[in-house]
Amino acid sequence: METKGFIKKSMFAAACLLSQASAFGQDSLAVNSLQDTLNLDLNQAITIALDQNPTIKVAGMEIEKANYAKKESVANLFPSISASATYQRTIEKQTMSMMGQSLKIGNDNTFATGFSAQMPLINVPLWQSIKLTSEAVMEKVERARSSKISQVASVINAYYAILNAQDSYDVLQKSFNTANENLRITKKRFENGSTSEYDVIQAEVQVRNIQPTLMSCKNGIELAKIQLKVLTNLPADLPIKVQGKLSDYVNDEYRGMMMEEVDSTLANNPNMRLLDVSTTLLERQLKLQKANWYPTLGAQFSYQWVSLNDDENMNFDWNPNSTLSIALSWTLFQGGSRYYKQKQARIALDEMEFTKEDTRRKLAMQLESCIDNLNVAAENIRSTKEGMELAEKGLKITQKRYEVGAGSSLELTSAENSLTQSSLAYYQAIYNYIIAKNGVDEVVGNAYEQYINK
Repeated sequence: METKGFIKKSMFAAACLLSQASAFGQDSLAVNSLQDTLNLDLNQAITIALDQNPTIKVAGMEIEKANYAKKESVANLFPSISASATYQRTIEKQTMSMMGQSLKIGNDNTFATGFSAQMPLINVPLWQSIKLTSEAVMEKVERARSSKISQVASVINAYYAILNAQDSYDVLQKSFNTANENLRITKKRFENGSTSEYDVIQAEVQVRNIQPTLMSCKNGIELAKIQLKVLTNLPADLPIKVQGKLSDYVNDEYRGMMMEEVDSTLANNPNMRLLDVSTTLLERQLKLQKANWYPTLGAQFSYQWVSLNDDENMNFDWNPNSTLSIALSWTLFQGGSRYYKQKQARIALDEMEFTKEDTRRKLAMQLESCIDNLNVAAENIRSTKEGMELAEKGLKITQKRYEVGAGSSLELTSAENSLTQSSLAYYQAIYNYIIAKNGVDEVVGNAYEQYINK
């Protein structure tokens, strides 16, 4: 029964590894020239992801596009200069009657060319529009920052998922080797007549039961590597090797965390910062709608050369003329469209306040959940570490008893299963702690500045 329980738990561990690998969606790079394998540490993986990921590139391009839109709005403050040239043919000249006589006036041909310039002097909607584009730039910057934080957190999860899968594979491989050694000893004892054929069969079944779990775990490693390649935009056929093991992170610093130790205001959370900028953007849009009620004042200057002549006298005598004008425009009535647009902007601003409050509440719950998971993982690390050490000691005692004939194969199998389960639980607890800590950092939003600023 214990063997069957081990099989179920091992298959469950392998399924967890596979689900972790599928869920977690350039400094100096060390490449092995013989095997063409890319060796990555965590910092290099994050740097490559921020440099090569299409989402990050698109975010940067959106910032550049928003800056150009801002410059386009500022350009409207400068004079608009244009050149023109016209030709006018008179089909029927105007007739003027005076004292019983008729006189046709005008010329057959009119040629005109010149320049004109227009410039806004007072234009409140234009000024608000420029400020609006400035806020749009800040929104794109915050979106880019949010994308980078999400990307860094995803890479960290994927990286440690590989380490967890590799360490679990090593545990199962060690268990497989131990089961093979026990099978060899059992066969030898059977040949000497000191044990039964049932013990040989049981030892061989133990070996066969571990093999499928071992293969599933190996497949989980490859799936986790594929996920990391997707995040770093590396070729799918490029072999990669991540540096380190979860056992490298074994220390005595795994401790719990209280809500008071983190910034519960979530002022640096990327979602909250983005909502704050969006709120400012909506406030600016409301001011823009209000600005449409104001009059506008503009200046216009034109300089033209005009030539008038008839068909029988086609000499060009150009006469210059110039004008300077100031125009005041005030739209008094538009059927209520400005009023309704202003109402829409106000409603959008009110909606944003509800969205911010709802988002803040959900993020607070997410932060509390991550801290709870971190505390549970910290306690599990201590507990499973002690359990693993006891299981190692128990296996050694059981092996000695079995070698001298004082113990049974059932005791040996049970001791092996206990060590395998406790080792898997220990590394899983370390992995859960790291993922929970990464979740806290992602929610708080200020833990990846060394990557974001770079």
